Amino acid sequence: MRWRDEKLEVSIFHGDIENLKFDTSKESVFFSPGNSFGGMGGGYDKALAYLFSEAGDWRTTDRYVKNWIVENSNGYSAPGTAQLIRFDWPDSLAWQKYRASAILHVPTMRTPKILGFTEEQTIQSVFDWTWQSLVRVRQEPSLDVFVMTGMGTGYGCLTEKLVCRTMVAAIAMFGSQMGKEVLSYLDSPYKRSDIEKKLYG
Repeated sequence: MRWRDEKLEVSIFHGDIENLKFDTSKESVFFSPGNSFGGMGGGYDKALAYLFSEAGDWRTTDRYVKNWIVENSNGYSAPGTAQLIRFDWPDSLAWQKYRASAILHVPTMRTPKILGFTEEQTIQSVFDWTWQSLVRVRQEPSLDVFVMTGMGTGYGCLTEKLVCRTMVAAIAMFGSQMGKEVLSYLDSPYKRSDIEKKLYG
């Protein structure tokens, strides 16, 4: 698979965000599957807010993200919207440890709630969220590492295994430039199986 003109490498990490380790010669960006208004007061987003804060107060990140959405998106980001929110906080652990200067905010829900999707709704939504995230990050030549987490698997209660499988398929198809086969993947379970066999062998 290719990412710009280089090989796309994917690594899987299971654990707390503060134990994550990777090296980059450029910059990294962390994915935030939050809500449409930017609240970062719980779960993964709260851990991310701590990581990006300057004085160890997650509320500073929470306020910054909410204010960014007010100023740049009239106070509301529709689910699936991929917006890169940049920080200039050199004292944050995010910058010192990961050279992370941005959060990619992609709401998976308008307000915190159980999503209640069917299997097909989960596949279509998670695939589109993942694809849109990759499109946005690919536009930033300074970014080298993109840290993603499960989409809607926390408060949204989407099935982890299904979300993971769908995210991996979207990443693999994006890296293999298989955009023309997206509709076949999303609309037909039979063709979906064939595409996954092609991707993974």
